[in-house]
Amino acid sequence: MRRRKAADPEYAGLHDERFDKLQLARKIRVLREAQNLSQDDLARATGTTQSAIARLESGRFAPRLDVLSRVARALGKRVDVKFLPDGR
Repeated sequence: MRRRKAADPEYAGLHDERFDKLQLARKIRVLREAQNLSQDDLARATGTTQSAIARLESGRFAPRLDVLSRVARALGKRVDVKFLPDGR
């Protein structure tokens, strides 16, 4: 995979984007589970459905900022968006 990323910048970008979505999904799940909340509990607290929370935690989709803000608020957190140097 490292060789392919080095040889193909488009692939590298897609891989990094997918990795970021997975990290975010895992973080949300860990925070939810640490508070002993089910997906249904979090869904009710954010005004959405359990299936929407499951999709969010799957890491396959990039959530909208307003959705992240509602999830963060329900978990007693806040969202902090930063633009950082690319580092590639």
